[in-house]
Formats: sequence, structure tokens, C-alpha cells
Amino acid sequence: MLKHLCIPTHQLFSTEAFINSSYNIPMRKIVALLIILIAASSLAQNYDKRFDTAWRLVNERYWDLSRLDVDWQDIRQKYEDDALSAKDDDTFYEILGKMYSEIGDNHSRFVSPAQVLEIQAKYQDLPCLGVFSQVGNTEELGNISYKMLDSKIAYLKVPDLASENVAANMRTAIKKLERQNAQSIILDLRDNPGGRLLEMMQAAGIFTNGFLWRTITNWTFPIPYPAIGKIETQLPLVILINGNVNSAAEGLSGALKQKGRATIIGETTAGNVEAVMPFCLRDGSQAWIATGVLAPIGAATWEGRGVIPDIEVESDKALEAAIEFLGQ
Repeated sequence: MLKHLCIPTHQLFSTEAFINSSYNIPMRKIVALLIILIAASSLAQNYDKRFDTAWRLVNERYWDLSRLDVDWQDIRQKYEDDALSAKDDDTFYEILGKMYSEIGDNHSRFVSPAQVLEIQAKYQDLPCLGVFSQVGNTEELGNISYKMLDSKIAYLKVPDLASENVAANMRTAIKKLERQNAQSIILDLRDNPGGRLLEMMQAAGIFTNGFLWRTITNWTFPIPYPAIGKIETQLPLVILINGNVNSAAEGLSGALKQKGRATIIGETTAGNVEAVMPFCLRDGSQAWIATGVLAPIGAATWEGRGVIPDIEVESDKALEAAIEFLGQ
């Protein structure tokens, strides 16, 4: 173990003194020892990167951050300083363990190298996904882009509702923009092809609550669906749409319009809100069947007619129109 090596620092950083010292060690062992010590020093100096990786894995891979009883951004602030000033790896891993315990789902945990060895000794090797570099990008928000426009208008572009953690990333972006003193929000869904029902429900939960949708079928009673998660913002909201908006993106914009939570600007959407259910067959194949259509609570389905905007303008002029509307 490295912690048992007691080499004076003035000798460690002076090769000649080290070689000529009373440590009568063959040259190849000296070189190997120096490599190990340099690597250990490098790891100690990279607590910031290692902490960032551990935090990002939860931020970008956890199945639903909105269900946590804690704000994962706040958790970073709570533990980061202690982690970066840890006196050794054992302390560092202990801090990461405490940070992961804040998730509170009885499954997620941070496992130190020593604990990994204990688990391997008892259960043999367990498969895992290798993480060889930092997760995500500098924005930490996947394919979500955001910025602050003039007049303190927050702008958020959401290309789809199918990518992993779209709704969680939207929530994080909204929080950051509100910290910058945003006074209103433009949610740009133009050209959004839709995605997953769950992401739609979680995205709506950022802005409102309650049952917003129902699925109309010919084989069962209508199935209601709620917005999921804690309301994040009450700021005035404008949603941009066009004829290339489909599926769950239509459901999101249409439901927020029906609820009276958002003003819709742009072009009528595609009117393609069929709900697909996969059926697993005995030979391992699957049949994906449109078993119903999505509709708002108390109103007709958007299937075949689309979401009609409150303010109709050409797609390429929608952003300008939204800025003008919010500036009134």
C-alpha cells in the first residue's frame, strides 16, 4: 500500500539524492516506484475531476431526479468543498458515500475500491459500465440548450423528448436561468419529433400539476395521465411550435395551453399523437401497436388536427413574436 511508504520529500523530488541514498534498490524498482508515486500524486490532485464524475453520473444517468427529496445541485454544493480538501482517498470515498446516501432510494450507492474488492471476493466479478472520462459536456444538460435573452427572458431549446434525462435537464436549466433573475420563459419546441410519455409528463410537471391528459382507446376506459414532479417555476411561459412538432411534444404544448399555463406561438402542429404500445411475442419479436390517441382532459384529441397556436406566425418568425409578446 502506498500509505506505508516513508520516503523523505527532499529525496523524492531529487533523483540523484534518491539513487545515492542508503536505499539500496535496483534501478528498475526505483523507476517503478517513482511512476507509482507520481500516479498517486496525480490522483490526489484530481479529486475535483473524480468528484465531478461521481456527481455527474447521478445528474445525467439517474432515472428521475425530480423524485428525489433533495436538489442534486444543492447536494453538490453541500459536499464539494469537503471532497476537494479530503486528506486521503479513504476520506474522499467516505464523503462520496455520504453524498450518494442523500439519494435515499435504497439502491444507489457509491462503492469504494476496497468495498469493490470485498464484493468481488464474496460474489465474484460483477459487470459494470466503464467510465473512462467525464460524463456529459460542460453544460451538463445533454442536448438541451439555454440562454438569457434581453429583457431577462429565459430561452430554452428542447430538440426532442426521447433523449435520456430531457425533463431533468429542462428542470436544471430553468433553475439556473431563474438564478440569473429571469422574468419570463420561452420554451422552443419547434421541429421537436416527440418522444416518451414519461418525459412529457415530467416536463409538464416543471410548470404545472394535476391530470392533464387521457388516452382514448377502443378497448378500455380512457386512461388519465398527470404532470409529474414539483412545480419549478411560475414565470410567464411562451411555447414555440410549428408543423414539424409531433407526438409527446404536441401533448406537452397542447396540455399547457389547455391548462392556461402557456401562450402558444407559431404554426399548427402535425396532429400525430397516437399512443404506441409494444407487445412481446413468444419468439422474442415485438409488435408495436398504436392502441390509442392522446387527448387533453375534457377536450378533443389533437390527432388529425394538431395544437392550434394562440398567436399564429410563420415558424422562422416565432421567436421574434414571442419576445415582442413578453415585452408588452
